[in-house]
Formats: sequence, structure tokens, C-alpha cells
Amino acid sequence: MAAFAVALLMPSCADRYKDIKVTGIKLEKVTPSSLRSLDAVVVVDVDNPLRTKVKVRKMAGYVFQNSRQIATITSDDEVELAPRGVSSHRIKVRVTVENARFFFEQFQNGVRPDYKDFSVDMSAMAGSGLFMFPVEKKNIPVEDLVKQARAVLKR
Repeated sequence: MAAFAVALLMPSCADRYKDIKVTGIKLEKVTPSSLRSLDAVVVVDVDNPLRTKVKVRKMAGYVFQNSRQIATITSDDEVELAPRGVSSHRIKVRVTVENARFFFEQFQNGVRPDYKDFSVDMSAMAGSGLFMFPVEKKNIPVEDLVKQARAVLKR
């Protein structure tokens, strides 16, 4: 009986987490860590309209250029969202490109790629207490993040 009740409640609980919105993303720091990867600190503003604290972990993502995966984004950080409000969180991420030659190919002869061709798919686990639910966001344009990265690198 308990398993049946949980099975009925889980989809409605998972739907609640869809109300959580990212209201801002700012790239704070970028540090190359190898020929294939870089570390970054991203400040993310999140609006949690729920009455409970929400933990977010296992954040991961993939960068695509014209539907071809070119990089992986990972983070070991865990974030706790305050109930009924907007909060800011500093998250450390690592971006690893699939092919180290990618950057050289993209920037050869001084030509910069068209960042409108790039998108990101992100996923994480969110929840409170015992139940964690997958949260996904697909086809996020990266053009604005590239502009921010250039500003950070010029400092």
C-alpha cells in the first residue's frame, strides 16, 4: 500500500520542481586546466517558489555545435536552495572538450565560430529529503556565456 501511495505521489512531486527557475547566470572566473579542459566559477541566481529547501546535485551538461557533442560540463558541487525566494550560488564547473584540436580548428586564420550554432543541455538531481528527481534543460544558447567569458578573460 505504501509503495502504491509513493508511486502516485512521485510524479506530482517531480512536477513541483519544474517551478524552480534560473533567473540569472554570470561567469565569474575561468582558468585553463589543460589542453582539453578549463575550470570555471559560475554564479547562478535561482528562484525557488516552494515551501521547502531543495538540494541540487549531480549537475552535468553537454555542449553541442550543430547537434554534434563537442564538450562535457561537470560539477561536484551541491547547492541548497532557500525556500520561497531567490538565492545566489557559486558553482565550480569543469568543461572538457572531446577533441583538443577543436579550438584550433574553430579559431584558425583568426575566424571566430558563429556561437549561434552552439547549445547546451544541462541536467541535475533536485529534491528534499529522501526523494531526488531529475531536472533537465535543453537547447540553452551559449552566445551570452561566450560574451561573458571574453569579458572575464580580459581582466
